[in-house]
Amino acid sequence: MVSPGYFQTMRIAVKNGRAFTPQDDANATRVMIINETLARRAWPGESPIGKRIACCEGAPQNPNWKEVVGVVGDVHSAGLGEQVEPQFYLPVAQAPVRSWDWIERSMSIVVRTASDPAGLTRGVRQAVWNVDPATPVFDIQTLDQLLVRSTASTRFNMMLLSLLGIVGLLLAAVGVYGVIAYSVSQRTREIGVRMALGAAPERVATLVLRQGATLAALGIGLGIALAMFMTRALSGLLFGVTSSDPRTYLGVGLLLGIVALLASYLPARRAARVDPIIALRSE
Repeated sequence: MVSPGYFQTMRIAVKNGRAFTPQDDANATRVMIINETLARRAWPGESPIGKRIACCEGAPQNPNWKEVVGVVGDVHSAGLGEQVEPQFYLPVAQAPVRSWDWIERSMSIVVRTASDPAGLTRGVRQAVWNVDPATPVFDIQTLDQLLVRSTASTRFNMMLLSLLGIVGLLLAAVGVYGVIAYSVSQRTREIGVRMALGAAPERVATLVLRQGATLAALGIGLGIALAMFMTRALSGLLFGVTSSDPRTYLGVGLLLGIVALLASYLPARRAARVDPIIALRSE
């Protein structure tokens, strides 16, 4: 149940029809405004303006019809991580008597200001008490604070996953470095022979980097395949991106490739500096 001006204050776009007006009072025709999800589900491919829905009051044999006068944009009322459900709005002046029990006989007042909203606390309380000094005013918070509170658990989960991702990236870099460094130490004689036969240091370094790039490409390819399968379980934690977003996979793949090449750089530089005489003599 909302009053006129609610959608404008909350910046909820009216997609079709109109918003509530002061004329939608107890003596006027019973009306309602629905969200886009309800409009698509109830009347797919049709305009819902002028259609009727029976709800909230009246017996099944004598339903209380309400005329749809507007369609507004979807709102994640249950949280950003929750799917948008069909919703409807009623003018507060036409609210059924029983509806006050549904909301535990309380109301939320929304105030928009161009200044710091935290400084309006005293003014909001005083405005309410000017109407009824016995009305308790509580849980005053800005919309940003409400958003932070509603996404606290999700942000913690994403921070934990990000930390695990960073640790995994570091372990991958150390692993690639260790494998390439061990391979270079095992191929010291081969590298010495190549350089004794005239191989340029740059060519030896390229050979080692190519080995690291091959291992990285195999790992990234396998990782992307597994990620596309596993991220379906994490789709509820994603906002503004799907679990199969190609740009995300491309960006992560490039990042891992760069990390792998950097991890291969030190062994490659060490291989390029191998003295062929010392390498052959040690064998």
